[in-house]
Amino acid sequence: MKKNSVYRVVGESVSDQGYGITHIDGQTVFVKNLLPDEEADIKIIKATKSYGVAIVQKRISTSKDRVEPVCTQAGKCGGCSFLHMNYSSELNFKHDELNHLFDQVDPSIDVKPVLGMENPWNYRNKAQFPIRIKDGKIVSGFYRPHTNEIAPIDHCPIQAVMINEVFAWIIENLPLRDARGLRHLYIREAKTKQMQVVFIGEQENDLKDFARLLQKQFPQIVSVVFNKNTRKDNVILSDEYEILLGKDTITEDCLGLKIELHFKSFYQINPVQMEVLYSKALELANLSKEDHVIELYSGTGTIGLLAARSAGKVTGVEIVPEAVANANENRKANHIENAQFICMDASEFAAKNKNAADVVFVDPPRKGMTTQGIHDICLLEPRRIVYISCNPRTLARDLKDFMNNGYSCKLIQPVDMFAHTTGIECVALIEKTNEPRLLNNKTDE
Repeated sequence: MKKNSVYRVVGESVSDQGYGITHIDGQTVFVKNLLPDEEADIKIIKATKSYGVAIVQKRISTSKDRVEPVCTQAGKCGGCSFLHMNYSSELNFKHDELNHLFDQVDPSIDVKPVLGMENPWNYRNKAQFPIRIKDGKIVSGFYRPHTNEIAPIDHCPIQAVMINEVFAWIIENLPLRDARGLRHLYIREAKTKQMQVVFIGEQENDLKDFARLLQKQFPQIVSVVFNKNTRKDNVILSDEYEILLGKDTITEDCLGLKIELHFKSFYQINPVQMEVLYSKALELANLSKEDHVIELYSGTGTIGLLAARSAGKVTGVEIVPEAVANANENRKANHIENAQFICMDASEFAAKNKNAADVVFVDPPRKGMTTQGIHDICLLEPRRIVYISCNPRTLARDLKDFMNNGYSCKLIQPVDMFAHTTGIECVALIEKTNEPRLLNNKTDE
């Protein structure tokens, strides 16, 4: 197999990154925009000793699962990997991938069918658009895969309708002088319809007048912020900011909870599926009024505050000060007396509070838990752990560590929070068995 060679192949499966998979002379080849059972002529664009990457030059036959992408930037912006596949097939694919992954951990784990969306469009409540000036014009959109080059867009079919409208208006009306030095444009919309806009850049450029014009055009915008970021890495938000209009939060609603949401605080990007996700997590937790619940990586405290309705006591632990302040404000606003939120590293907290929990909720970042963090959670000796994960691979890795510490995973409920992308959220029910199982912690990639 050589670069620029052309081969006729048949798609065999799909990778977890959305590439079609086929084989040439025993080597795996990842093919962009190829579905299983499709025959196509492909051109090799990258050839290594172990695998190849290819593009479709000519499609000979078409899968029954193929649909025409609704986005003009499909395959270009690096966001949606499954716009060419019908949604029911996408959900089946994600379920098959999860079954294969968790079967390597423990074949007895019950991986439930993926809970999909009735309408898998315009679901995202937050967007972060890179912004540049090129040839005297403002260019904004999303990054092309594996580059810092922007694929310009005028709207995105998975972003909320109003986010698209606000974005388009800003790009059309923002004066060039005010755009100089900007890096990103951040827009968030709540279920309450309140909106927030954050300009992120190296210099503020006196955006207050433009902020007033923006609110006049879109009265639902109650927060406009400038976040100064001079860092030389890929971190989008920094600590230094100025409120240009209104406040630095918007009011959100989740299952009847009033949430005051700071622009730096983590919040699930799909409000419809978030309620599905959290309802399932609470169902699996099976709480009683005698239970002490500990929520690690608690963010704005949403899960903990929801759990407080059924539990005796809730303690939330979060390392981001703004999120902890948010959580405590949300506790007061919802008149919840049996919850508290503290600012501390989750592992440090767990090590200092042995035997303290009946049920633990954990919703870590994509990198998952550390081995020490898992050990510390086990020191809390909860009878039940509800692990919410946005990365199935790190969940699979972490489940092995929990099993080595006397716990077992009964079931996993996938929730499709990220329709048309390769992402999937999972809720895992982990229960104490007192019988550690020494497992090899390697999970096949």
